[in-house]
Amino acid sequence: MQSHSALVELTGRMVVATSTLFRPGRYELADADGSGVIVVAADRVVLDGNGLILDGKGKTGFGIVLRGRSRVTIRNFVLRNFFYAIFAEDCTELEIEDSDLSDNAGSDGTFLDINQPLEATCGGGILFHRVSSSVVRRIVASRQDVGINLYASHHNLIQDNDVSHNTAWGIRLFASSENRLERNQAHHVNRCGGSGGDAAGILLTSGAHRNLIIGNDLRYSGDGFFLGNQFSPPSDENLVEGNDGSYSPNNAFEATFSTGNAFRNNIATHSTYGFWLGFSRQTTLEGNVIAYNRTDGINWEHGQGGIIRGNLITRNGRHGIAFTLDPTNRDFPERVTSERHLVTGNTIRNNARWGVYLLHTTDSTVTGNVFFGNRRDVCTEGRSARNRVEGSQR
Repeated sequence: MQSHSALVELTGRMVVATSTLFRPGRYELADADGSGVIVVAADRVVLDGNGLILDGKGKTGFGIVLRGRSRVTIRNFVLRNFFYAIFAEDCTELEIEDSDLSDNAGSDGTFLDINQPLEATCGGGILFHRVSSSVVRRIVASRQDVGINLYASHHNLIQDNDVSHNTAWGIRLFASSENRLERNQAHHVNRCGGSGGDAAGILLTSGAHRNLIIGNDLRYSGDGFFLGNQFSPPSDENLVEGNDGSYSPNNAFEATFSTGNAFRNNIATHSTYGFWLGFSRQTTLEGNVIAYNRTDGINWEHGQGGIIRGNLITRNGRHGIAFTLDPTNRDFPERVTSERHLVTGNTIRNNARWGVYLLHTTDSTVTGNVFFGNRRDVCTEGRSARNRVEGSQR
């Protein structure tokens, strides 16, 4: 425990090479050249803000910068009015905790480029670039574009943070794989006016693979959870489990142009669509509650090899499950197919139109489900062929 005499006053730009306990207080210090107000220049140090409030004034530059550092701990800071509160690049084994990184840069745009490169990124709380094996926990990062933004960053733990009430993304993974996002508050993340515009509580894009997205609150966001985009590398083999993406103006969960993702035991209610899975392959939906959505519980256009098993799919405004295909689509000719789906062990009840709708869909199986109260349990239209419907109960 450092003594009172060891408290360090922040009077201007500071390069820190030893563990430091700051004197609490409020400081206004701009970072005009983007090099950082506090620069960490050594490994294995602890920076304890001790409640220090650092205001960057003009929403430019960075509060704290780390480059090429290892085993650094940052805690107990309030950093606001920067482009990003904290920027870390080429670092490993960082710990960032118990800090308020809110009210940094934001924009008023109504639509977002989810694949924007690092140099054009939105502003916010934390920006990681090539950071690995690090932990971010118990921070608040709200009222800006993005709470936590990871580029090419792997094997990190993002846990128990509040990244709600941002206007672009709560947490964004860009080409970032094998991270664990757990028990974060990423609700009410939406563009001005609440239209969505590719905002999301959690976004995975541009080759973000094998991440674990566990137990996050994503409600009332543009999309609760958004994975993939047709103009970037796919994001594959992610596990999304135990999250609540309800009350979206668009999709509680969206996963497009991707392969091998799994959604288990999530809540997807009161949105336009519970799940939107366009152009995805070998996606698994298991044990989810998909209810009270304004259109379909699950809409899957141009999909292949899906497994929909053991879900409750009820009281959706159109179909419980809709597999569709547009034969005129020539943008992705290799994906103009809807085939080889398995729908089994679900309870599909009281949906306004069809329980399961197959349009131009082939070689799929609907078996062992419980149907009740739908206008029609299974409807097949268009060029659908070689489908098997059996073993269903009422």
